[in-house]
Amino acid sequence: MTSAVQSEEILVQQSEQLFIGVDGGGSKCKARLENASGQLLAEAVAGPANPATDFAQTTDSILSACQRVLQQAGYASAMLAQSHVVAGLAGVNVPRVQRQMQNWRHPFASMQVTTDLHIACLGAHGGRDGAILITGTGTAAFASVNGEQWLFSAQGFPLGDRGSGAWLGWQGVSATLDVLDGLQPATELTRSICRRLGVSSNTELISCCIGYKAADYGQLAPLVLQQQQQGDPYACDILARGLSYIQALLQRLQDSGAPQIAMIGGLAPQLAALLPAALQQQFSQVQGPPEAGASALARQYFLEKQL
Repeated sequence: MTSAVQSEEILVQQSEQLFIGVDGGGSKCKARLENASGQLLAEAVAGPANPATDFAQTTDSILSACQRVLQQAGYASAMLAQSHVVAGLAGVNVPRVQRQMQNWRHPFASMQVTTDLHIACLGAHGGRDGAILITGTGTAAFASVNGEQWLFSAQGFPLGDRGSGAWLGWQGVSATLDVLDGLQPATELTRSICRRLGVSSNTELISCCIGYKAADYGQLAPLVLQQQQQGDPYACDILARGLSYIQALLQRLQDSGAPQIAMIGGLAPQLAALLPAALQQQFSQVQGPPEAGASALARQYFLEKQL
């Protein structure tokens, strides 16, 4: 290849604008690379990216994910300087954490930071106004309408997260403790929890669960859902209380004026199926993942700057 041709290719590459959407959370960081027309070029995954927990790890994960996604698309790392990034991160709803991320001396052409819920909402509705109700290990509700944003039920476990996987498992353990204390009769739910955890007394159950976090309790949620289907009284009571809270959140999202609501998260299909049919009919289909919402927002920010 002649030097003239090489120079021409370098000029073409340098004039190209790339857009990277990043979805960062406590377990992983996902990056999505798109060109100016919105074409998906590559995707990559790196380590955890929750700046409220570990700022240095978060910046390392974001940088690693962006380098990997460029490499997979055939670009050199130098193209980071031509890449416009929007990162939706857990924890940046805390002002101190938001400022810390904004002050990061990144290598990108530009970088905007928002919440993971914001990009999840954008991804779910193809970049348009709407709302999401997340029901996974935790529970959260978010709406974006006419440039305004609302966030509900993001208090975290155990202060909040009612109706979530963590909450369902926690309530199942609480019911089992009452049984082992001799306060209530045993049911198949409490017996199944004892079998799963390998315990047969209240002290054994306490010792087993004393260090449990949200994810640990979330592992027990399928038992509660399974026994609810079988009519177990404790499981039915737990689900009834959780679903009542979820319906209240849905009403709050409707009150925000959101034109469409999507229910997402690991437990969304199971819990949505237990809601009244009238509510189920109001849910819209999820159009894309959070990182797609972030990359679309990166293009939007870039175009707004050109005006």
